[in-house]
Amino acid sequence: MLAPVRLRVLTATLAGSLAVLTSADDLQLGLYLDRKPTADEVRRNYTGAKFEPLYGCYLGAFIDLDYSLKEEYKDTIGRVRRLPSEFERVVGNQHSTYFFYLGYGRPLPKDWVGMLATQGKIVHIALEPTRGIQYVLDDEYLTTLAKDMGQSGASILLRFGSEMNGAWVEYGRDPKLYKEKFKLVAKKMKQYAPNVAMVWCPYATPTNPIESYYPGDDWVDWVGVNMYSVTFFDQDRKKPAGQIHPTEMLDYVYKKYSARKPIMIGEYGTTHFSALEKLSVPKFAERNLYALYAGLPRKYPRVKCISYFNGNNLALEHRLNNNYAVTQDAAVLQVYRRVTEPAYYLKNISSLSYDATALGFLPVDGSNDPMESVPIAPMPLQEGDVVQGKLDFSAWCKTIDTDIMMKFRIDGKLLYEGLGKDKWYVTIGTSRIAEGWRVFSVEAWKGNQLLAKKSVGVTVVH
Repeated sequence: MLAPVRLRVLTATLAGSLAVLTSADDLQLGLYLDRKPTADEVRRNYTGAKFEPLYGCYLGAFIDLDYSLKEEYKDTIGRVRRLPSEFERVVGNQHSTYFFYLGYGRPLPKDWVGMLATQGKIVHIALEPTRGIQYVLDDEYLTTLAKDMGQSGASILLRFGSEMNGAWVEYGRDPKLYKEKFKLVAKKMKQYAPNVAMVWCPYATPTNPIESYYPGDDWVDWVGVNMYSVTFFDQDRKKPAGQIHPTEMLDYVYKKYSARKPIMIGEYGTTHFSALEKLSVPKFAERNLYALYAGLPRKYPRVKCISYFNGNNLALEHRLNNNYAVTQDAAVLQVYRRVTEPAYYLKNISSLSYDATALGFLPVDGSNDPMESVPIAPMPLQEGDVVQGKLDFSAWCKTIDTDIMMKFRIDGKLLYEGLGKDKWYVTIGTSRIAEGWRVFSVEAWKGNQLLAKKSVGVTVVH
């Protein structure tokens, strides 16, 4: 079977390596102001990879295992697809990319790829050599596959042989052979499909072997990571996983590769119903969605794509573990709508074109200024900034606690306090603030305990 039906959880042997946050030093408290990044800030977070947006993060999803979606399409290779249009109506936000799984040896569903492309979507394909890595050969199949992708008219993110570091895949047993086959696929795509960007994507753990599978910068356009938030590892009550912050699973890959490659979260899902517990846990999912989607623009600006695994594995008789589908719990759906709403999450590429010189997507409205495509984002408030007009402030800290109070102050005077991740925002106009040097601060409180404080001096003008 293809990858959607596998159980993806962190292995118990490495659970202890993902530390639970217990001190204020771990919180990474930050104070942010919504504004457009400067050209210098854009350059510092842009690697120039194929299809990399200058700034912001492609919003993506997998929806083929969401059986609550009723609008279907059967492609030319016999797979039933769910339609993005219905999913987007339900979640309330457009998505710029969708992925599907393709078993190596199967032909490309050219009709489906073309349909996604005509809808202005980047096509993300998880190409999986499940029969064995040894069957990836320089043969007619691979050549035809590359030519079909090249002629598809789509911008394609090709995620070949992902999760190769996990014991649950057969094709990852030999790192040397894996790298040879990745390079072979990349060579074919370079030859016949310049519209394809190669994505190398391990699972979040185990981390030790990850580097041994890396094919090299010349063959990799994007580096990905797959990760899931579950209440128990391996559906085992002896392996609790509820204390793992989503960004902890991202940290290893981000720190190691983001300086030279854009990062993609190839798959992310958070359970809201666990078969092991026979219990609905929407608060768990809500907490994780806020933590990750609010964390990416604030702490991980080099993550340029995230694809949510919107599937219900409880519907699979041989894989009864978790329901990740945000569409199937009303409260979780509302949170997903909110966290994916900001312009930072890029929802439509129809107004952009691929520029081979700039190696990125740029506006097609006649403007020569690539900054036109850069969205407003929550940027760190810096000492000495000049602020004016309507100010949208926010705070973020690395915690799984849902009862953290954020107190926003100006010159020590309380402006606003909000309890819970969905309340860590405040808006104020500078007309209400005296001009001149002012100190803006945010404090993180748990009950009566001050956990951390961040203060920044800025100049207010009217």
